[in-house]
Amino acid sequence: MKILHKKYITYALSQPCPTLIPRSGERGAKVNCYTVAIDKDDKPHYLVNALVDDKMICMEWNGNSYANERKIKLSTVNPKDFRISHYYGLSEITYFGINDYVLGRILFIEYIKIHIYRALTTTDQYIFNKKKLVTKQRVELLRFLIAQALEGKKEFDVIELMTELYTIKWVMHPDKDSQLQKVKLYLNSLVDTGELRMINGTYALTGHAIRGIEEYEEQERKHVESVKIQRRMFWLTLVIALLTLVQAGLIKLPALLDVTGP
Repeated sequence: MKILHKKYITYALSQPCPTLIPRSGERGAKVNCYTVAIDKDDKPHYLVNALVDDKMICMEWNGNSYANERKIKLSTVNPKDFRISHYYGLSEITYFGINDYVLGRILFIEYIKIHIYRALTTTDQYIFNKKKLVTKQRVELLRFLIAQALEGKKEFDVIELMTELYTIKWVMHPDKDSQLQKVKLYLNSLVDTGELRMINGTYALTGHAIRGIEEYEEQERKHVESVKIQRRMFWLTLVIALLTLVQAGLIKLPALLDVTGP
């Protein structure tokens, strides 16, 4: 087991992580590195940098950072005290104890899960990219902002708003830039008419927002009523026209339906 432990620790140390590990974008996706640490009572103790024969070259935790170099024998450390983290692309797998690490590398279960998740995410993004990003109309966008405000959100950043509207998948959509500009135009138009105000690059609702929605809904109600009245007038006019034709004898009705009289 000691030989096996040494072999796997040596492998992890052969792929050390940089001081700053990229965790996003293309650089983050290319990361494949390890950190090997030793904890005592679940607290940081050593960060292992190298293994020479049976001696580990470590940096000791001083309460704020790993600062002081120490050399300790591998055989003197409890295998359960090792904490080995593998930064694998944008994923991170942490093993608690050497045995956990060895078993994980042999069975590869966590890596299979990662690849399945990546495949599903890629497929989901592909399907999403095939869909057109539908722009909410000005009033619909204002209603959405009011609903967000009722949940306690007072200011709106355009990037955060895009994520709320389309989920984070929008950043990979081929039409993301044009859609972002459309949403900005709508937001700026709401600023021009007083429903929103801009504060340090973010948008905030004003008292005119509710009034604007109420006025729009009142206009909608009047429009619907007007359409209903026009429909009623159409059918009434049609009936009157038919009765006029019947009275004039241009249309003959069956006896039971004859309204022209004896």
